[in-house]
Formats: sequence, C-alpha cells, structure tokens
Amino acid sequence: MRLLIYIILIQAGLIAGLSSHAMAQEATAKINKAIKAGDAGTLSEHFNSTLDISIPGTDQTMSKSHATQVMKNFFKANPPQSYVENHSGSSREATKYIIGTYKSAITYKTYILLKEKEGKYLIVQLQFEAD
Repeated sequence: MRLLIYIILIQAGLIAGLSSHAMAQEATAKINKAIKAGDAGTLSEHFNSTLDISIPGTDQTMSKSHATQVMKNFFKANPPQSYVENHSGSSREATKYIIGTYKSAITYKTYILLKEKEGKYLIVQLQFEAD
C-alpha cells in the first residue's frame, strides 16, 4: 500500500513538472513569435502587471499598459527584419529566461525574464541592448 502511494506521488510530481515545462515552452514560442512580428499587443499578453523595460532611451519599471505603449513605439521606430532565439532555460524554479538577437536597422541582443504567476509564465524583465 505504501509503495502504491509512493508511486502515485512520484507520477503526480512528474506530470506537474512536465505541465510546467510545456507551459514555459508555449509561452516562449508565443513571445518569440510576437517579437519576430514586432507585435507589441500580442507581446503584452505575456507582461506581468509591472515589469522592468530596458531599451535605448528607457530603463525603468512600468505598468503593463505603459510597457505596451513603449514597445509599440520601439517596434514602430525599429521594425523587425528578423528575430532569433539564441538560448533559453531556467535560472531557478518558476523562473525562465530567453536570450535572442533582434535585427532592424540596428542589431539588438534581447534578454527576457519570465516568472510563473498563477499558472502562467509572465515577462517581468525585457531588455533590448544595441549590439
């Protein structure tokens, strides 16, 4: 009986872990697609209620709505030619990161930090740094 309970607990843990990993992969794919398209509206669906934005000329913590407007202006001034995810992973439990390269007239290194909140991965930090 103890063995059965132990096996059930292990399976539940594995399922929860796989579910969290799948959620992170789905969020990462949608975020990458939005950046590649220069779509601030879709990108903002993955913003936390407040987040840190660092782009040329702006480096501050702001609300989701303010961040959305800032990114709309950024994408308008720097329309995407391409975007490639270079690396992604986990830095600690419930925290994921994406490192990429965004090309417009200027090439930018991108750094995105996501945290799991209420069963969803949300962007808490977004950085575009001229390469």
